[in-house]
Amino acid sequence: MKLRMLNGTHSAIAYLGYLAGHETVADTVADSVFALFLKAVWRQEIIPSFKAPPGVDLQVYADELLARFANPAIRHRTWQIAMDGSQKLPQRILGTLKDNLSAGRPSQRLVTVVAAWMHYAGGTDLSGRPIDVRDPMVERLRSISENTQDDAERVAAFLDVRDIFHPDLASVLKPSVTRVYQDLKVDGVQGVLRSLG
Repeated sequence: MKLRMLNGTHSAIAYLGYLAGHETVADTVADSVFALFLKAVWRQEIIPSFKAPPGVDLQVYADELLARFANPAIRHRTWQIAMDGSQKLPQRILGTLKDNLSAGRPSQRLVTVVAAWMHYAGGTDLSGRPIDVRDPMVERLRSISENTQDDAERVAAFLDVRDIFHPDLASVLKPSVTRVYQDLKVDGVQGVLRSLG
């Protein structure tokens, strides 16, 4: 519950929020497009992916998390949360994605998080400005970004990193992640999130 609902959306906020120009979690959640995104990803993609502990109302927990994220007194910086993404992504995001795909549930919002992580991990934001990426695999990830010719090749190279992506999951994700990776460059984070409804 904590890993998927708290840590998973913390990572989502980190990559998408940073790329949208938001410095903190509270700044990100104050953006109405992000607040709607979080409510939808909990309700439609994360909560259905696991069984609630006895006596726990997961929607109440989601509401509590949103209130916590929105608290401006808690200065969680998106850049700090984004650290070590290669280690966090499998547990926080990819496990939920795998379970949803196995169950035939759509997961376009979590796919969007994966595409945002790829932009971030590549070391430049959507405007081409450098990002100070802190990650044990930073050199390998930056090399992928710098040594691939186009978006499709770049996404495929990220998905080929077996320390992060299982080959079966990578194969299924490739078309949708590639599309969102490209859409983020064209429409920006807010534009992509609005298109998700």
